Amino acid sequence: MIQRIEVCVQHLSPDLREELLDVVWRELRISPGMVSADGKFELLLTRCDEPPEDAPIVRIGGALFTRVTPARLVDLLKRRK
Repeated sequence: MIQRIEVCVQHLSPDLREELLDVVWRELRISPGMVSADGKFELLLTRCDEPPEDAPIVRIGGALFTRVTPARLVDLLKRRK
């Protein structure tokens, strides 16, 4: 089953968005709209309804994570590999 990684792009600066996408690229070698070579992960850019103070917001396999830094995203992805 594919785990969807959803990066909420609302309330993100372009620089922070790119940092988060770079983390996913380094860890899984996928860009938005792609599925990983092993078929386990799909990356999507989404809009979210959560408040701006919770940004950056990432969902992985339906689980919601708020205030995600690039370093935290590395940890979250490594735990799900």
